[in-house]
Parts: sequence; C-alpha cells; structure tokens
Amino acid sequence: MIPLEQCAMILNKCKEKYDNEQVKIVRQYLYLLAELQIENEKNSIN
Repeated sequence: MIPLEQCAMILNKCKEKYDNEQVKIVRQYLYLLAELQIENEKNSIN
C-alpha cells in the first residue's frame, strides 16, 4: 500500500488541498478500482 504521506503529497500538488481523511478515502477508492480492474482482466482471459 502506498503510504498516506505520499498520497497526500501527490494529491495536494494542485490548488485543492485534501485533509488526511479525504486522502484515505481517495486512496481506498483507487485501490478498489485497481482490484476491480484486476478481476476484470482475469475474467476476460478465461
């Protein structure tokens, strides 16, 4: 898992700033999307 500090650094490069709770939510959402993509790839191979 990518450290929270690294996620915050990436997300906070733009104008909008995110607090730690928002960073956690975004990171969790992106990991969920990645899991779905992996499952989709596995299913399309079969």
